[in-house]
Amino acid sequence: MRHLIVPSVDTQHWLEVLKTNNWLVSGLGVVTVESGQKGLPLTENAPQANDPIWSGLTHLTMPREFNKIKHWSDLLDRDLYQQFEQYWPRSYEMVGDVLIVRLEDEVKQYQDLIAKAMLDRVSSARVICADNGVTGEFRVRDLSPILSRDNNLSTLTKIRENGHNIIIDPAKAYFSSRLSTEREGNVAAAKELSNLLNRPITISDPYAGVGPALPSIIATEGLVEAIFAGDLNPDAVELLTDNIKSSVNKSNYDFDNRVMCMDAREWRKDETLTNSTDLLLVNLPHDTIEHLDDLFPLMRKGARSLIRGWAIVERQDLEGVRQIIEKKLIQYGASEISLACKEIKGFSASKIFIRIESWQIFP
Repeated sequence: MRHLIVPSVDTQHWLEVLKTNNWLVSGLGVVTVESGQKGLPLTENAPQANDPIWSGLTHLTMPREFNKIKHWSDLLDRDLYQQFEQYWPRSYEMVGDVLIVRLEDEVKQYQDLIAKAMLDRVSSARVICADNGVTGEFRVRDLSPILSRDNNLSTLTKIRENGHNIIIDPAKAYFSSRLSTEREGNVAAAKELSNLLNRPITISDPYAGVGPALPSIIATEGLVEAIFAGDLNPDAVELLTDNIKSSVNKSNYDFDNRVMCMDAREWRKDETLTNSTDLLLVNLPHDTIEHLDDLFPLMRKGARSLIRGWAIVERQDLEGVRQIIEKKLIQYGASEISLACKEIKGFSASKIFIRIESWQIFP
């Protein structure tokens, strides 16, 4: 069976890429190969090794039996396992070296046994956390650390995405690796706009979270004139500041950057932010469309500009959503509008996650 060979630190990123594209063989585990690298089992329809999607990573054919590993539940007492068989966790999520698992009430009393077994079988996990849902104004995950490999129960961790390290804390700020492909699309779009304008561009990311959209953009030499980024969550802004600083320190060119902890709808009141943005990123899926009117004043006047946003809408309303956005642009006076709304993935039985991409000239 063909396997994609990846550095251990990139395992989670490539698992998400494979799952998103249905290229990961289900029911088979990740295997460790030489030098601590990981082998991810590929389906027959996955692109061949020479495809650019793999970024030069190696493909290796290994026999199927090489993939056999024990499940963490095999380490539990058999009688105990059978007694609560329907309640044991069937899945978990890895965020960096933080393993997050949702526990049913019936087995919460055995959380220490579960955590110990998971640490034993999941070598990339440093700390096991129970997922208690989302909480608070910023809807972050309520995580309860259970057990760690090094007596460090902190949920602060690091992930590697598209070749860049990003510091995150899933207990303090929202982060999803499932949008990594979309974030790579931001880089391509930024390059296209910069080439069109024949100059570096100013990028605003007012819903930046911890800033995963920015490292790849910053790493592209000569692409950025300035970056304005922010979030309402103070914990997210603290991590965002660190991530931008790290990316800037690794870049080979200078540009202005500013990080703000404020409501994006208030940015329009700051004269240093209005009439400045060439590329606007709007990642507030439940409210993107409603916020657009307050964000238009940020866009640079008299030149081609680009808005890339993401939204969750009813599947049957996709064309209607496009028409609503187009009407907003026209009412604001935008011209030469080229607007596309594309389904990225399903969100629920009736809703979809879409990408909004609008090229235009604001007056």
